[in-house]
Amino acid sequence: MGNQRLDKALREINKALAADPGSVEAWKLKAEVSLRRADLDGVLDAYMEAFRVAPGDVELLISIGDLLTRRNDRLDEAIEFYRRALKLAPDNIPVMVHIGSIHERREEWDRAAAMYRAALEIDPNDVRARSSLGAVLFKVGRYEAASLELRKAIELSPRDLRSKVFLGLSQNHLGQYALALEEFKGALLIDPHSANQLIGIKEQTPQFMHLIDVFTQAYEVNPREAGRSYDLAVIYFYAYDYDSAWKFLTRAEQLRFPIPIELKEVVYSKRRLRTP
Repeated sequence: MGNQRLDKALREINKALAADPGSVEAWKLKAEVSLRRADLDGVLDAYMEAFRVAPGDVELLISIGDLLTRRNDRLDEAIEFYRRALKLAPDNIPVMVHIGSIHERREEWDRAAAMYRAALEIDPNDVRARSSLGAVLFKVGRYEAASLELRKAIELSPRDLRSKVFLGLSQNHLGQYALALEEFKGALLIDPHSANQLIGIKEQTPQFMHLIDVFTQAYEVNPREAGRSYDLAVIYFYAYDYDSAWKFLTRAEQLRFPIPIELKEVVYSKRRLRTP
């Protein structure tokens, strides 16, 4: 397997299983071969054979749950395997977060928040649980509470992208426009490829359009202030208007504003992709 000789590896694994069908390690290796071949059905079949032999293997239960989360039609099964793992390892925070994220995908906000809070009772410094709780609170309209949780997550991990974006969204809804824009800018410095692609961003387009109105007024007061052009470029980027984002990036650069080169490349490439 290390040399990518998967056919030969599979022959050896099958020999081992013929000699000992109860070898959990051999079934896991067979799953690994299927995974490298992108054969997810084969991975699950091998994992289920291993599960029948070792139903108390926590690592295996989590692996099965992780695999099932790739299928929207098998999320109930994923939760079942995660809960089996939790019974054996009740303090496993990543499993709690996985369950919470499934509830979040289903918009079962109360259940998602309950799992994230359970994880935080065990470890208040778990960034993913803290950030996810903040995102859920935002999605149910509790913007003040969301801001509090998201600030805590950022204190723990200043480069946590999701926390910065959702903190910006919360502040935007609270009318704290300057603070919101600073968080959006900070997120772009972390990862401009993903900053406006997080789940839930597109639904915020009306709020970004309002933010554009607010900062357009500031721009019109002094259009030669380079920072004003950059502000609008950032907001248009989050609103998926890449043509306008590019226009204001170009203007800011002409006025000698230090444009992050990676952001410029991302806007340029997304703009080209949308060009007929």
